[in-house]
Amino acid sequence: MRRLIIPGMLALALSRGVMAAQGVTFGGPVGGTDIQSAYLPPEAGFYGSLIAVGAYGDRFYDNAGMSPTTSVRLPGGIAEFGLLYVYPQKLFGGTLASSVASGYSWGSITVNGKRQNFQGMNDIYTDVLMWSKHLGTIEGGRPRGLTMKLGYSMVLPTGKYDSADLYSPGRHTYYYIPNGAFTYLTGPNFLGDGTEFSMSYFLDIAGKNSANGYKNGLVADVDVAVSEVVGRWQLGVAGYYARQLTDDKVNGERRSGNRFAGAAVGPVVSYNIPDCKCSVKFKAQFSVFTRNSLAPNAAYLFFNKAFN
Repeated sequence: MRRLIIPGMLALALSRGVMAAQGVTFGGPVGGTDIQSAYLPPEAGFYGSLIAVGAYGDRFYDNAGMSPTTSVRLPGGIAEFGLLYVYPQKLFGGTLASSVASGYSWGSITVNGKRQNFQGMNDIYTDVLMWSKHLGTIEGGRPRGLTMKLGYSMVLPTGKYDSADLYSPGRHTYYYIPNGAFTYLTGPNFLGDGTEFSMSYFLDIAGKNSANGYKNGLVADVDVAVSEVVGRWQLGVAGYYARQLTDDKVNGERRSGNRFAGAAVGPVVSYNIPDCKCSVKFKAQFSVFTRNSLAPNAAYLFFNKAFN
């Protein structure tokens, strides 16, 4: 199997949460997207993914920067499983696929001296439908040139939630997420088999939380990765930038002055194992900019496998 990175697969991450039961959700996958973000597996059938996440944050930033009055500490972890299905049918020469995923979160959060342990199932994340088309050439068994992907995803409120908690694995609301991606692979160069540039974008539209009348504002998220392909290896740098575009609302009334923003960057390394039709990937993300949120640092370990 040439590549088994499964884009747009997984749900909420602790590393992308904030210090409240009504937290910001953006993007979609646990760990975000990075290398090969516009690709879908070329063969029809089922593909699985396991992800282990460790996250830690101890600084809360308001509109002016790091808050002098809010003390927060959040260590936590996630174990996630996802399933992707690639359809045998083609649409306009492109590949079609759907995915579903959920997992289990655990950890503790301390806010201004008040501590709470949490654990429970995450919300379900689903790529309702994805379409990917390669517009370049195939050279040396690799898709040189541009590949594009369009998708529609959702977060379903199935996770554990309590409006009185400081943090809950679930968000108790639906999210509607149109998204897309571009990946461009150059020809071989002096570094290896080609340089890859990938970008994904997500627009997160939140429903209203029926437990407290809260509705998050519109959030835009861009994930970017630059990497080099060297045989079975792929090594590079990945990061994201997300910003809230509209104000939150409570029972229809705007709450101004607390729009979320965040950015992080770090290394990403993957290794393809054709003999077992699987791949492994490691990624670390270090917060470089945050507003109205806990600044997270996180490490991710991915294992992907084809079942066909």
